[in-house]
Amino acid sequence: MTTTLVTGACGFIGRHLTAALRRRPGMRLHGVDRRDHRLPGYDGWSVADLEDAAAARELFARYQPDLVVHLVGQFGGPDDAIMRTNVESTRHVLDAAAAESPAARVVVIGSAAEYGRVPASAQPVDETFDGVPLTAYGRAKQGVTRLAGEYARGGLHVTVARPFNPMGPGIADTLVVGAIIHRLRTALAEPPGEAGRRITIGSTSAVRDFLDVRDVAEGIVRAGERGRAGEVYNLCSGAGHSVAEVLERLLALAGEPVDVVTDAALMRAAPVDALVGNPSKAAAELGWRATTPLDESVRAAWDASAPAGAVS
Repeated sequence: MTTTLVTGACGFIGRHLTAALRRRPGMRLHGVDRRDHRLPGYDGWSVADLEDAAAARELFARYQPDLVVHLVGQFGGPDDAIMRTNVESTRHVLDAAAAESPAARVVVIGSAAEYGRVPASAQPVDETFDGVPLTAYGRAKQGVTRLAGEYARGGLHVTVARPFNPMGPGIADTLVVGAIIHRLRTALAEPPGEAGRRITIGSTSAVRDFLDVRDVAEGIVRAGERGRAGEVYNLCSGAGHSVAEVLERLLALAGEPVDVVTDAALMRAAPVDALVGNPSKAAAELGWRATTPLDESVRAAWDASAPAGAVS
């Protein structure tokens, strides 16, 4: 029996990680989140704030996990809050693991935002590229990766899974694809005006390495099973698609005409024009690759966003 502890279990990735873990035999799952919302598939559930070092230590002392997936993080908000939630919670989890479950395998989550701007000549970018993050989130995740390296050198088996741009069922509207879906659903729910239905968005020219969140979840589990201590693994598809391409697919799925209006006030240039990852290391060492086609992932995200009782 493998006792697995998942922190931040209620998040976008966490809600899909359960299925990936349940595909493994002999798993006993314990979820942790700030929210008192126990998800199906867990054998135990705790409400805890892992920015509190004592709370983290108590969890590890209670569960004695063999595998830990640390998903707690914060994408938006004040810079100091982003840094605190991502980095300090990771420090507390790694401290607690070292003290209470030193034989555990721990996976922490990095981000493609750690790379910053990458020259076209270095793309698809691999894990050897020394990035300079351009956002508070990227800097926080780089801090998480550095912490993982420090604790791995100290003897803890900690591995970094670095997802690029996950999407799929349940995507949050704080992410660009989720925001577009939210605006489309809002427009379709209201009677069309004289000019018909419309949404307003900013730039859609940025190119990203989109991959399905269910593939990401599988990659995280494999990082826990097969990843080497102190190593970082890109979870990416190796293919770039513009936000405009995804928008085009969503407009087709909407089933009714929706005009897209660009607003100069929303035309903030993306910090990075294009970023595509190299998945070779994850393929070679984890036996993982992204398998869900873009169209399938976009459709799954759209269908899951349908109001209850509605036909998507």
